[in-house]
Amino acid sequence: MSAEIIIAEWPKNSRETLRVRLDTFKDQAIVDCRAWYEGSDGTMKPGRGGLTVSIRHLPSLARALAKAVETANATGLTPSDGPQTD
Repeated sequence: MSAEIIIAEWPKNSRETLRVRLDTFKDQAIVDCRAWYEGSDGTMKPGRGGLTVSIRHLPSLARALAKAVETANATGLTPSDGPQTD
């Protein structure tokens, strides 16, 4: 992969955007999930915190997130009137 691929993004708050992307780091394919903010030069900059893992972990991460959604729905943690990103 030669350039990043943005998979999804949505507003976290008025100053930050959450972004999920595929990219490379030291010639290794990665999946990166983190908050981005607008820098003083007008370009989007990655925040310090986030999750970056090798692409080989993507199937396990996807299963874990699907289970988190299922559990949040089953326990009533998912807001019924919250913002939808789909």
